[in-house]
Amino acid sequence: MANSVRDYEKLAVDIINAVGGKKNIIKASRCATRLRLVLKETTNQAKENVSGLTGVITVVENGGQFQVIIGTHVGKVFDKVASELNLDSNAIEEDAPKTSILNRIIATMSAVFAPFIYILAAAGILQGCLILINMVNPSFSSTGTYEVLSFMSWAPFTFLPIFIAITASKHFKCNMFIAVACCAALVSPTWAEIASRIAAGESIRFLGISLAETTYTSSVLPPLFLVWILSYVERFVDKKLPEVIKALFTPFICMVVMVPLTILVIGPLSDSLATGIANGYNYLFNS
Repeated sequence: MANSVRDYEKLAVDIINAVGGKKNIIKASRCATRLRLVLKETTNQAKENVSGLTGVITVVENGGQFQVIIGTHVGKVFDKVASELNLDSNAIEEDAPKTSILNRIIATMSAVFAPFIYILAAAGILQGCLILINMVNPSFSSTGTYEVLSFMSWAPFTFLPIFIAITASKHFKCNMFIAVACCAALVSPTWAEIASRIAAGESIRFLGISLAETTYTSSVLPPLFLVWILSYVERFVDKKLPEVIKALFTPFICMVVMVPLTILVIGPLSDSLATGIANGYNYLFNS
């Protein structure tokens, strides 16, 4: 039933009750228009109950998920669902059903990129507008107005690892600020300058290991793998440290481990993987 809804908190509670209550929900996430639930047990009655709620467009079951299509205001509903389910609790994830690797990859990509896809689209529209203006008035590209609008349009793509850090940290359930700090180091101007020196032939080492010239602005796989591995490192460190020093030393240890690990191993390997995928695609396209 696609009727409009204003009481998002009530809709969230109604959805939880309709699918069998909090105990039947293993995990909850969202994309741009859908509330995605992983349920212990799914019934046709639950699907009918949720589909009939005011504010719900329809319900789709896909990839082991019970997807409630709500619309662009799904974020407001999800906030209440998250509050009701206490999504920061580690117990929610423990009994998650096993799904195929492909479905898990698709679910991860959706959870990571869907929340900010409209930001990238908006930046792309701005770039398109600048191209059209330059076609009509070529001299516009030499103005300060063009320079300001141009760097605005490229900023979301340049700092894409930061966006990925935010959404991936929620998906992999690790500290968002630690993830952002690690990914911010990857797009630091200082690292870009170091990488350019390496590309120019200078040998720079970290703990005796030669650094690669990989840069991470606009990158996708390196920050994604970084946050994924960080989720395990953070949980391990958090369990081992005494309570009194966790708040300070968990982020310290995670940053000291993850940033060097990324620039030494994760970054170069994921960059090679991305290059291989691109080359394979080009080969198939040109064949």
